[in-house]
Amino acid sequence: MRPRMSFQTTVAAPLRLEGVGLHHGGSATLSIEPAEANTGIVFFRSDRNVEIPALQQFRGGMVHASRLGRDGATVDTPEHLLAALYALGVDNARLVIDGPEVPILDGSSLPIAQAILHAGLRELAAARGVLVVTQTVSVGDEFRRLEVQPWDGFRLTAGIDFEHVHLGYQELTVRLDQAEDFLHKLAPARTFALRRDVEKLRAVGLAQGGSLDNAILVDDEGLQGIDLRFQDEFVRHKLLDLVGDLALLGCPLRGRVVAWRSGHELHGRLVDALLADRSAWVFESGVGGPVEPPSRPTPPGQTSR
Repeated sequence: MRPRMSFQTTVAAPLRLEGVGLHHGGSATLSIEPAEANTGIVFFRSDRNVEIPALQQFRGGMVHASRLGRDGATVDTPEHLLAALYALGVDNARLVIDGPEVPILDGSSLPIAQAILHAGLRELAAARGVLVVTQTVSVGDEFRRLEVQPWDGFRLTAGIDFEHVHLGYQELTVRLDQAEDFLHKLAPARTFALRRDVEKLRAVGLAQGGSLDNAILVDDEGLQGIDLRFQDEFVRHKLLDLVGDLALLGCPLRGRVVAWRSGHELHGRLVDALLADRSAWVFESGVGGPVEPPSRPTPPGQTSR
């Protein structure tokens, strides 16, 4: 998914993103700042003075989105941001955020990716580590399934099947070995929701910042007030979310991921299962790089630290 670069990178200059939080509905400001080698991607809740590494062991539970948490502080909906950082090859960055949620912007990763490209990347004097899958690892059941297989590169296949006349079945395979692949194929795909699901979310205090400016709304009459960027934008956004959740490995992944009707919860289960099975992968690194994956499986019964 990212270029085959032997050295770690960070952003060349700070950048700032402002918007609204999809679920909390309040204003949200995020600054992406350079960081030293082997720092990883780390959120800093400036209003709580808490650092939260973007790693699997800090993953928490949330409906229809991802969440990171530590010491009572959380960062919600980080997946579009993490997907962009991961795909563009940003290994180290300090993400300063002034509240509990990453700004949703237009509901895709494209504005984030464009801002990162404008800031540029800086190479660091430390090798990049890569988790190389050597045996298939699977989670799920006959209704929802997700697995990662050995593959020389990074490739994803996803299928969705909604019992809704305006969604239905979509399937797509993308090979994301270069940043350009991500920029053209997944980054522009926006989040979407069925009207009935939005009503349920708002009833429990979520989706307060959702609008036609940052999401595709689907009801019995079809799409409301917005045109698709791709005919299969729905499955592309599912793949975008998958990339963002896989970023919680904390390092590039070399393998093929196959998803059938998967979602954030199943994505987390796959990362846990893969990290826990030391016979299913090898970790390749070099001078000055990490000696093992920085992420750890989430302990059973625990969602975050």
